Amino acid sequence: MSLRAVPAWVWLVAVVPLATLGIALASGLSVRGLRSVLARAEAPAGPAAAAPSALPAPGFSTLAGEVADLSSIMGRARKLADGWQRDAALLGVEAVVERGKVQTLAGASAKLTFGPSPFASERPPSGLFVVVYDKTGLHGTPTAGQAGKTLPEPMCAPEHVLKRVLDLGDVPVSLRYGFDSDERALWFTSPAEHPQQLRVFDPRDCSQRGNIVVVPRPRR
Repeated sequence: MSLRAVPAWVWLVAVVPLATLGIALASGLSVRGLRSVLARAEAPAGPAAAAPSALPAPGFSTLAGEVADLSSIMGRARKLADGWQRDAALLGVEAVVERGKVQTLAGASAKLTFGPSPFASERPPSGLFVVVYDKTGLHGTPTAGQAGKTLPEPMCAPEHVLKRVLDLGDVPVSLRYGFDSDERALWFTSPAEHPQQLRVFDPRDCSQRGNIVVVPRPRR
């Protein structure tokens, strides 16, 4: 018997049950999948689903007096200063660094000085805000004093400056950010035991701006 001779209603009767069966199977699978998802959502969370720990990641500095890099200290000091007055003006940075970090356990420290914000309409109660980091931790203190000229925030991180003076070896290095006599903002570096041997670096791109040898004036 030729397939062409089969009436159309026969094909319709044969196809419709199959289509209905397919829809039923698909619906059953969808319901089963939905129930599985709901069951997983309602199940109690196991150890793998516990909330992430609030402990800092390995290597994260808490700045509680441990050895730390100067950039981390500067970032945290800025937050303290902004609590004293928002957008507090940076006036100076001083630190003694050895092997790339402030060796607090050996007695080294860092100090950052801030003044009133140039954008604020009201002055804070104290003229200055001084942040010190040493083996006791990070401390910010309102201090009486007259604020000087505002330093621009350095684009060159102190760690990049220290890479330029690796030839000094593993000796303590004095690192200071401030103005020179011509009111140019610069990074000043020197061996801590030989402060007269200065090297200066541009805070915008870390380029060296020269060497300065400070010759003590003879006493009269």
